[in-house]
This record gives sequence, structure tokens and C-alpha cells, in this order.
Amino acid sequence: MIKGSELGTSIIGKNATAIGGLEIIKGQARYCADLKIPGTLIGKLLYSKSPSAQVTKLDVSHARNLPGVAAVLTYKDVPGKNSYLYVYDDQPLLVSDIVRYQGDIIAAVAAEDEDAALSALDAIEVEYELLPGVFDPVEAMKPDSPRVWPGKDNITAHIVEEHGDIRAGFDQADIIIDNTYTTQRVEHAFLETESALAYADHDGTLIVYSSTQSPHSDRKQIARALAIPENQVRVMVPFVGGAFGGKMEATIQIHAALLAYKTKRPVRIQRTREESILTHVKRHPMTIHYRTGATKEGLLTAVKFEVISDTGPYINSGEEVLGASITLGYGPYNVPNARAEGFLVLTNNPICGAMRGFGLPQVNFAYEQQMDELAERLGIDPVEIRLRNGMKSGSTLPAGVKVLDGRGMKGTIAEAMRLSKWKDRSLIARQPEAHLRRGRGVGCSLYSTGYGAGVPDSASASLDMAADGSVLLRSGAADMGQGVHTVLAQIAAEMLGVKVSSIKLVTPDTQVTPDAGPSVASRATYVSGNAVIKAALPIRKSLLEVAAQITGLDIDLLSLRDGYLFAEGEELHLTVAGLATKALEKGLQMHAEGYYSVVLPGDYPEDEDPNKTEPFTFATHVAQVIVDIETGDIQVEKYIAVHDPGKMINIGSGLGQIAGGIVQGQGYSLMEELAVEHGYTQNLSLESYLIPTSMDVPEMEIGFVEFPYKYGPMGAKGLGEIPTAPVNAAIANAVANAIGARVRHLPITPECVLDALDKQ
Repeated sequence: MIKGSELGTSIIGKNATAIGGLEIIKGQARYCADLKIPGTLIGKLLYSKSPSAQVTKLDVSHARNLPGVAAVLTYKDVPGKNSYLYVYDDQPLLVSDIVRYQGDIIAAVAAEDEDAALSALDAIEVEYELLPGVFDPVEAMKPDSPRVWPGKDNITAHIVEEHGDIRAGFDQADIIIDNTYTTQRVEHAFLETESALAYADHDGTLIVYSSTQSPHSDRKQIARALAIPENQVRVMVPFVGGAFGGKMEATIQIHAALLAYKTKRPVRIQRTREESILTHVKRHPMTIHYRTGATKEGLLTAVKFEVISDTGPYINSGEEVLGASITLGYGPYNVPNARAEGFLVLTNNPICGAMRGFGLPQVNFAYEQQMDELAERLGIDPVEIRLRNGMKSGSTLPAGVKVLDGRGMKGTIAEAMRLSKWKDRSLIARQPEAHLRRGRGVGCSLYSTGYGAGVPDSASASLDMAADGSVLLRSGAADMGQGVHTVLAQIAAEMLGVKVSSIKLVTPDTQVTPDAGPSVASRATYVSGNAVIKAALPIRKSLLEVAAQITGLDIDLLSLRDGYLFAEGEELHLTVAGLATKALEKGLQMHAEGYYSVVLPGDYPEDEDPNKTEPFTFATHVAQVIVDIETGDIQVEKYIAVHDPGKMINIGSGLGQIAGGIVQGQGYSLMEELAVEHGYTQNLSLESYLIPTSMDVPEMEIGFVEFPYKYGPMGAKGLGEIPTAPVNAAIANAVANAIGARVRHLPITPECVLDALDKQ
């Protein structure tokens, strides 16, 4: 490892122009839909008309004979495995017998133009025998409920975690708070809907351009479906118009590949907004029952909670999401006695999967309201009760995961209190008008970086430095707008002593860029950043060896920064480009591969899983709202968010992540809900599915407390997932502070507010 003192700070911790940002601003960025190949066919998919039915007839003969139709595929035409593969392979690519939700795909069509493709869809004859469906997860858990999968229990996963003595913990409590919370199903609403373009290259390689978070996983699934070697599939990622977890799992790229393979022509599939909302995974709706015990001094003695999660008919990432909810469901607090139980339930509702926060926002909404209610009942300031129970370095979650560096927990609270002037909150006008009530609320959170739980997590990267000092960086990490490409370029530039403009990043391409894993779980900067550092070290060593030979100075005195050589902080008139030329002439290493695997060191017994020691990031948010008690309308006036990123690599990118997370969390808190009745989605457009606009964005103040993490790249940890998580709790606590009544259901609509006031 390289010592931090050996690096300058000319790049890390500063703003850097986003790679690809100029193209996006100018409208020159090329997304999947912008890629043009002569002779491209239009692909369309036929979706189920019912959320639960037996397919009794499927006849595509007429559709295949229509003018302009090149192919119509059913399950019989899949050469390899007829299923997606996340962890489980339960979801079919093309249904063979039973449809289990409204987005199941019956057939795939490729035609000369869109009209011909739509005509082919209309000509496909499908007959169904309706089957009883199950749409309430609580009802689905009953032994006599209809089965989504015949002969299989609707409870597809049952997780129990225990720590300490839960009964003794509640016996020690002076106060016990017992409540039930419900959260809704949420749409990702990414700007670019699912899109793919597939064609066979001159050598027979199947090339697939895909709007994806997981290019190497896509390659595996495409090869699996086509029954061909992975080296005959090449997945390339152009600009991606947002994802938020919704493009972590494969969608239509496999179907585009199947059609291209069948027709031997390029095929493009682009979902409409309605099709997108109808079919792709959503945030899991959950019912969460919490029981929290504490002493009269406000110290937690016991926490017990139960989560029922509706995953739809297919598991996807549902078990992993539920596991995250269980692990993180105690919040950033020391809980001596704990019990958590989770049920993942199959229904005929829309499928659910990964979404930003990955199981944390749901439980965050519950545990932070529990903390606030404890404080209120005990007469303790809401911030004080959090400080009394807050984690610190060395704390252990009830799941057995050790927090190596917990300074950010209380550090973010202290900074959020300073920025919000929390102690002066009594000075705000609580009742500016007769019908208005103002309140403030706090929400705290923690989130792990990477997969955790002992799951293998690794990334590779490669670097090449040319004689002119320019650098080629290859990484398979997908950038969906979160800025990881820029961050990796900054890390490479800092390590090699060149400007960011000297770094050329090769965008994800499974044929030429090494596997970096999916861009999920706040892992891309951490895992790929460490891989870039490992690739840079031997090249950096070559440059400094040449510099030591030229100057006669000890190599430990030398450093590289801004394209020049420095000795003990003083610039020497030797350029990095000049050093690179000499290194290449001497045959020194100027190409290197970097591989990083998350096995974190620490003081743990030899027989303990090292992955139980994880980097955690912390956040504290404060919301100020004003509520109209006559209409129930809620306006978020001010919002303060403080995060612990370890070390911020790119300030602008970090601010963008947090600001975007706040707005996304605000939508989740106050307005967004996918309305589903008996398996049918009712709001299939952005006209009826409401998301925040610029008019809804509150005044924001964003802060960081930096505690560089020992094992992170340049001290960095993950930041992408956590900003959206504390928002619903901060807003819910602010609403309760304003009106004196609690809302325990998301979204907190005007109707919910008026109902809470009536019950009060």
C-alpha cells in the first residue's frame, strides 16, 4: 500500500469535470436509442394480459407470415436456458405455461418497422384460463391461500437473527414502544427506459449494446440463453440515462440478442414508458412491526422487529434486499438485545428487486420514528437520545458485523446540528398562520459499502501510460450518472501525478475492459478505486525509479503531481511525460493490471469471517416542514444533510449524489406510489405516477465530515445508496413535530395527515 503522505492533494477532494458531462449538456451523448445500424429490425415483446393464468393456446403462425415480420419467438425458440439469472433462475424469459404477473413475456417479435412489429403482436393468438391470484402478502402467508407456484409455499424466504436475550431486554425496559409501519411499492422512474441493440459481428461475435449496470452479468445471461460460450458475446455500455438499481438485473437485452441471433440482423428493443412501468422491478413494499424498549435515561435495552416483504412472483434480489433490511434495521445504534424476523412472500403483484437504498429506506422510516417517540415519551431531546445510543468505532451490529470506523455516526450529528442551528429551533415560528404548523425532524442512518455478509466482492482495472504521459484506463464499472468514471480517473491521475485530462477511460466493454462487477451497493468507487490504485502502483514505481536515477535523490523524497516531479514539496523541472519516455526506453513496466477483493483486515479471530468487518458510512438529515392542517398539504421548506464519505474524491459528484438522493427520498416520502389493484398497475405514465419536480425541491444545505477510511481508496467509502434513506424519517418526524400526530404509512399524503389529525 502507498502512504497517504506520499500523495499530493491537487486532484482528490476537488471538483473535476465529469467525464461525458459535456456531451450530455450539448445533447451529443449517444444512448442505446441513438445508435444507428443500417437494416436494424424493431423488436417488440408481447406481455401477459393477466397477472395469474394458465396459457391454454399460443399460436404465432399467422404473425410469422405477416409482411415485414422477420421473426416471432416463443419459449420453444430459446436455444439455451429459458430464464433470467440473478441468484435464482425462477423467472422465464418467455412464458411456457403459467403467467404470474402482468409483465410476463409471452413472445418476442422482430420486424422491419414498428407498425409491422405491432401488427405481429396483434396477430399472436393467446388464450388463457384464469387462475386465482394472491395479492395481499399477509393473506399469501396463510396455508389455505392460492399458490403462486403450485406445490410451493408462498413464503419463499424466512430470515431470523437474534442477539443477546430479547426477553430479558424488555424486562429491563422502563418504556416500550410498539408500532406497525407500512411502505409502498415505488417506481425507479429513470429517464431512459430499458434499451438494447444487438447484432452479429463479422466474426460471429454477438454484440449487444445495453443500458445496464452489470455488463459482465449481462454477457453471462445472454450466453446462457443462447447456449454459446461467453467469449462469443460482447456487451458494450453506451451512455446510461439513470438506473437506481432498476437496471442491475437483465431486462430486454437477452430478448434483443435472441432475436438478432435468430434473424442474423441487428435488432433494437426500446420499452415505452408504459411498458417500463408495467414490467421492471420495483422497490419492495413492506409491513414492519417494531417493538423498542429503553430505560428512563433513554438507553436502548431491546429491539424486536418483523418485516413482511412482497417480492411479486419471482425472487430476483428479494432475499438479499430482505437480508439488508434485517441487518440494518436497528439503525446506527447499540442494541444489546435484539431479534429480527423477515418473511419474503410471493404474490401475483408486480415484481420487486434492487432500488437505491436496497432495503434500508423502509426500515429507516420505522426505526427512526421509534427513536423519536421514545424521546418524546421520556422528555429527552431527539438528538440527545440518538447520541446516547450511537455507535462508535468497534461497535458490533446485532448481525455480528463489526464497525471498524464509527466516527461518522456522532460526527454527522454534530455537524447537522450546527448547520441546522438545532438548539435554536424554538426560535422558529411554529404557527406562522392560524392554519399552518411548522416542525423540524431528524433522521439518522448507516449503510455498508459493498456486498458484505461474506459475499465475494472484487473488481479489476488496467492502466497503460504512453511516452507522452497520457494514460489509458480500462474499467468495466458502469456509470449511470453517479460519476464513477470521473472518480476512477481522478484516482489514477493522483496516483500517477498527471492531470485528469491526461486520463482516457475506456467505457465498459466486456471484450476489452476487465470485470468490475455491477455498479451497485455503493461499491464502485471503493472496489474499483482500490483496483485502480493496485494497477497504478507499479507504473508509479517505474516513474520514480527513473526520477531517482536522473536526480540522484532518494526515491522516498520524490513525488509526482500535476504532471511534474517534486522533491520534498519543491517542483523539479522534470515532467511526468519525460519520465514516462525514459521508463519506456529502459523497458520498465508501464502497463499494469489491478485486482482488488474485499477481504478487510482487522483484529478478529482467525476462525471469524473477515467480511464481517465492513466499511460503514453514516448520515444525519434534518428536515423543516410546514403543514396546512386544513388541507393536509406538506411543504418541505429547508433540508440539511450531512454525510460521512470517508474521504470525498469529487466534491461536485458527492454533492450531486446527496442532492439527488434528497429529492428522490422526498418523492418516496410524500407522493410516489405505484397503485396496484389485484395485480394490475393503475398509473402507467409519469402523468399519473407523480415524482418531484424542480418546484418541489426545498432549500438545501449539504455538509460532509471526513474521516478517511484506512482501507478505502484515498480514504473513500461508498456514498450512492445512503442519501435517500434518512429522508422519509426526517420528514415524518418533522410532520409529527408540526402537528403532534404521527403518520406511519408511506407516502405521507394530505389524506394521511388529515386522518392522523382526526385520530388525534
